[in-house]
Amino acid sequence: MKRHLLTVAIAAATLLPLTAQAAPSVYGRLNLSVDYSDVDTGVAGADGKLWELNSNSSRVGIRGNEKLNEEFTAVYKAEWGFDADMSGGLSARERYIGLKHFQWGAIRLGYIDSPFKNAEDDVDVFNDSVNLDMSNFLTGQNRLANSINYVSPKFLDVFGANISLQPGEQDRDVNENHIADGISAAFSYEDDSLYLSFAMDKEIESKLPDTVVGLGVGATLLPPVFLTTSYSEARDAMRLNARYKLGDATLSAMFQQSEASNNLNTFAEKLDEEAIVLSGSYKMDAVTLRGQIAMSNFDLGQNFVIGSDEELETTLIGVGLDYNFTSNTKAFANLAVLKIEATVAGATANDVDGTFLGFGMETRF
Repeated sequence: MKRHLLTVAIAAATLLPLTAQAAPSVYGRLNLSVDYSDVDTGVAGADGKLWELNSNSSRVGIRGNEKLNEEFTAVYKAEWGFDADMSGGLSARERYIGLKHFQWGAIRLGYIDSPFKNAEDDVDVFNDSVNLDMSNFLTGQNRLANSINYVSPKFLDVFGANISLQPGEQDRDVNENHIADGISAAFSYEDDSLYLSFAMDKEIESKLPDTVVGLGVGATLLPPVFLTTSYSEARDAMRLNARYKLGDATLSAMFQQSEASNNLNTFAEKLDEEAIVLSGSYKMDAVTLRGQIAMSNFDLGQNFVIGSDEELETTLIGVGLDYNFTSNTKAFANLAVLKIEATVAGATANDVDGTFLGFGMETRF
């Protein structure tokens, strides 16, 4: 018996240093909701009242770090998204490996959320919702392949920088192959109550909202729920964000402008965008109230529909409520109204009105 215990002790002593050296943690999130949408498009056969069970960016991943010496630490992450409401495979989310210096920050290589996207902070109170996430209505919510990313430490405990370079690898509108054919950067100030950031994209491939692409389909505006096509292009963008916390209340705002890089898009002469998002939340014990107004305007130029000047204005107004059972598990409800107005000279475009109601639950592990 003593001999057996000695063997176990020796094995444990051998394995423990390896475990302490690089022990990844498994984490994830399950978010499922029952959603009702009532969309009026003004197009015969395209209107819809729809009940759905949706998986809202459910995910699973592993991450960890390994201290290499007194100055450097290796960091790594691999994350996959999946539809928790049906069978299907895994989709790529963030994955990277990097080297972090205790004083000068971290360099990461991989498939990484753009600094421009990360600068949004908490302004989108419907983040990850299939129907209400602000990526449905504006550009810039990108995860960048082939990222060479630098994240600074907090200078003076309040200033930070996040910069990504993206080699073109001969996969762009113009056949380029430099180390920084695309650039995304964000610079921030954050203290206990105030967050401010400025972010920019330069020739970063970004998906256009489906409603914008829908306007180009026979000059008939279709909402995302009825549209199966998509379109992305290299874009230049600027984003300003602010968040202020006052006790249990939080107020956030974002202003964004973007345009097609070099006007090389195949759909239009230009796709100039302006967007504003205003949001707030208030926490009362286990209950959190949320509200948001998002407005975007696209100047689509004259080639979406031949011979016409076009604009697309989208307004989303919504409220939400969370009941936090624990720090990791909550139930939630969302209610939002959507208005999409198209201005098309010399052609027919239909405005879209939508109402969205959803109830769901989320747990993190």
